[in-house]
Amino acid sequence: MEADIHSKGTSLPQTSLTLRMRPERKLIQKDGSTCALDLHIQVGPAPAQKESQRPALRLALVLDRSGSMQGEKLQIAKRATLAVLDQLTERDSVSVVVFDNQIDVVQSVARVTPALKKQVQSALRKIDARASTALHEGWLTGCNSLVNDVAPVSTGALARCFLLTDGIANVGVTDPESIASEAAGIREHTHISTSTFGIGSDYNELLLGPMAVAGGGQFHHLRSPEEILNTFVGELGELLSVAIRQVRLEVDVESGLKMELVSAYWMDTEHNSIAVGDLQYGAEQHVVIRVQFPAQWNSQQRTVRARLLWSDGKSEQVGAWQELHFLYADEQALKEEVPDAEAVHIAGVQEADRARREAITLNNQGDLAGAQAVVQKAAGWLSQSAPAAPALQAEISLLNDFEKMAGAPMSASMSKEHYYQQQRRSRNKADYRKAPSEPEEQE
Repeated sequence: MEADIHSKGTSLPQTSLTLRMRPERKLIQKDGSTCALDLHIQVGPAPAQKESQRPALRLALVLDRSGSMQGEKLQIAKRATLAVLDQLTERDSVSVVVFDNQIDVVQSVARVTPALKKQVQSALRKIDARASTALHEGWLTGCNSLVNDVAPVSTGALARCFLLTDGIANVGVTDPESIASEAAGIREHTHISTSTFGIGSDYNELLLGPMAVAGGGQFHHLRSPEEILNTFVGELGELLSVAIRQVRLEVDVESGLKMELVSAYWMDTEHNSIAVGDLQYGAEQHVVIRVQFPAQWNSQQRTVRARLLWSDGKSEQVGAWQELHFLYADEQALKEEVPDAEAVHIAGVQEADRARREAITLNNQGDLAGAQAVVQKAAGWLSQSAPAAPALQAEISLLNDFEKMAGAPMSASMSKEHYYQQQRRSRNKADYRKAPSEPEEQE
């Protein structure tokens, strides 16, 4: 079931936005069962447009200058900041913040003029690495700088904070769950999203990953200082091609039904609202949920509804509800139903990605048996689904290999790379670490 929606915001040309609801199957057991549902979102291709039709940007660049950033990392971070500024125009505004255990605003939010670019370049030359890591306060200062932007260019602009760090938050607020919840609140109430960039093997991916998901941006794992520049510029390119902003899904399930989110997105569980974030022209996202149906009582049919909401730069727009009807059926009808092979495959891949992320978390906590159990459970579920989607056999093989890795302490670099790849794949995000002429590594 699908519907087309069209954005009519003042800062964006008319763009198609499609939501398609695809269940693995529509028949459910009379004694209750679960079913995965693929909420497939597509954005139309870019129309012919002038540069002036793209949304203006409000960008906060927040750089870690703690002692561990000494040398090449900090120098390339400065170059990446200037490379981003070079691609912005006077339609855009920017602020630059650096932090260790203290916070310094290198540039308060202002239009990106030639004079500002020279001013930032001069100011960055004086920045040296030192002290510890007040990550939360540095990030929050960057976000607040955009909240306080009163320049005319800010009207209807797209706002994002880039947070770059190589270390562990050890000053001020440090709890990952608290910081992620705050990132979600800032995104929801101010429409400022957050992307995080972790360098090396000493930062906490279990902080930066959820923080970016909650903040509606992207988490990037950078293996070397050289990857900072490519990734900053790649992320900026996404922002410059945003077609639909602040997209979210609302899912409505009837009383008695339970829903859980499988894909790597942030969900407001009170309202079953899933933050998808800003989407580019031609984007295609799969948000997989799992619905648990109770035993049949007095109704032969159960209904699940979903709709899209998004911002046009001034107010939230709301799409029409779409409905899927599920029927309780006897064993013979269940055997005869042909599952949707593509929906089964997509759900299986997303389940595998979720299992890897959960296993990495448990592995980092020292629970090696728990990490293996999570992967084994996912492999078992995929094995049951594979007859309907044979392509899942390859995913099962990969899970079996990963189970062996999860059963031993993982190196910091391995943990970060696997976590990054699974979160990136679940959200269908690009890997910008390589230069455009270099091929991406195969997973």
